[in-house]
Amino acid sequence: EGVGIEGLKWLQEVKAETGLLTTVEVAKPGHIESALKHDIDILWFGARTVVNPFTVQELCDSLKGHDVPVMVKNPLHPDFKLWLGAIERLHKAGIRKIAAVHRGFYFYKHALYRNQPMWEIPIELQRQLPGLPLICDPSHICGKRDLLQGISQKALDLGMAGLMIESHINPASALTDADQQLTPDALAQMLSHLQVRSMSGTAEF
Repeated sequence: EGVGIEGLKWLQEVKAETGLLTTVEVAKPGHIESALKHDIDILWFGARTVVNPFTVQELCDSLKGHDVPVMVKNPLHPDFKLWLGAIERLHKAGIRKIAAVHRGFYFYKHALYRNQPMWEIPIELQRQLPGLPLICDPSHICGKRDLLQGISQKALDLGMAGLMIESHINPASALTDADQQLTPDALAQMLSHLQVRSMSGTAEF
């Protein structure tokens, strides 16, 4: 959701100007077609998509024949089999460059974090799929920028292969999730204080 295909054009411009890889969430086959048409490098399945095996299968069918990396976020609720199942469906569709993204799990009670980390679930995924890169999304786990440092360090301490962190040049004016976004300078400062000890896999595509 958002500005639609216009946003894909912006990503194309960013890629041309910076040489950076681009990535976007896809939730239906038409999204995949549009993303690939605009040279998006990496796709991802969101938490609300992974909860529905039928939707995941439709996406996987649309990806057959494409050599594009795909990241899979954990489902909203702590259902390990749904997360694992989405990854297995991608593999059966011929996708070999796959990464999992841990973004925490919805918890109905008020708690410190927006989504509970429930670290035992991504740890179990690492145990069952030891070669799979596992990336942490501290932004969606925390929901607040002042909690990002601790969760990011915890993820790295557990050997996760990377971090997905939201940044905005002016978080106060961000159209979504303003409370969890960092300015580029604040992001750089936070990253400079993180210690990388070991990683379970590689997130390089």
